[in-house]
Parts: sequence; structure tokens; C-alpha cells
Amino acid sequence: MRKTIIPLAVLALLALAGPASAAKAVSYKGKTSSGHKITFQVKNGRIRDLTAGIRMSCIPIQGGGAPMGGAEIFGFRGSLKVKPHLHYSFMEKPAFYWNEVTMSNDLWLTRHGRRAITGRMRLQYSFLISKYPIGTFSVYSCLGGGTFNAKAL
Repeated sequence: MRKTIIPLAVLALLALAGPASAAKAVSYKGKTSSGHKITFQVKNGRIRDLTAGIRMSCIPIQGGGAPMGGAEIFGFRGSLKVKPHLHYSFMEKPAFYWNEVTMSNDLWLTRHGRRAITGRMRLQYSFLISKYPIGTFSVYSCLGGGTFNAKAL
């Protein structure tokens, strides 16, 4: 009788403890090398809802035109596995163009215990701007990035 009660009691305690996926998300906040804010959450080994500001420069690679530069939003909604290097692409409207483009993102992460994460960000995209006379255009290639330091709140 006693041999069956102990395993049943252990099983009941494990059932009351809840699933392992009920871990609390840890929020991180910090600054990028360009002085912009970065925020994200880490839960169950996944990074969620990253938003940061990075510096961008766009230069005309064909057809002439003036170079452009400024701030761009780097990030994503959803989650990705926390790995040393993440590469992902998606369609989104950039700061320097009126239509959606394919944004190619790279994110390198380094964990420093549970309290801090540092990393490097890189964003690349290109677009066309039509010119006068009809049928001529300029091709712009944009590249931006920076580093960041974020600490748990």
C-alpha cells in the first residue's frame, strides 16, 4: 500500500506544478550604437517582438541620384529561436521608399548570463525610383546596422 502512495503523491505534485511552457517572459531594454532604443522579450528560448532603431544609408548604384541616409526600424513581430546568428527576410515598407521591399535581416546575439544580451544587427534592401524621361530610373541599395546592449528589466 505504501509503495503505491508515494509514486501517486509525486505524480500529483508534478501535475499541480503546471507545464514547463508557463515560464514568464523576460523583457529587455537597451540602446543601439546609433543611440536609438531597443526592446524585446525572451521566453522559452525564443526572442519575441524585437524593435530597434538603426542608422541606414542608401546610395544610387545605377542611374545617378543623390545618396540618402537616416534612421530605419529594425525588428519583427512574432518570435525566433535564440541562436548566435539569425537570418530572416520579409516584405515591409521602409523609411526611404513608398512601397514594400524585401528586407534582408541578420541578427547576431550573445548572452551574458540571464541579465544581459548584446548583439549586432544588419539590414539590407534595394528599390527603384523612376525619373524623367519616362522609362529611366535609379536603383538604390540600402545598408544599415549597429550593435546593441540590452539588460533585463
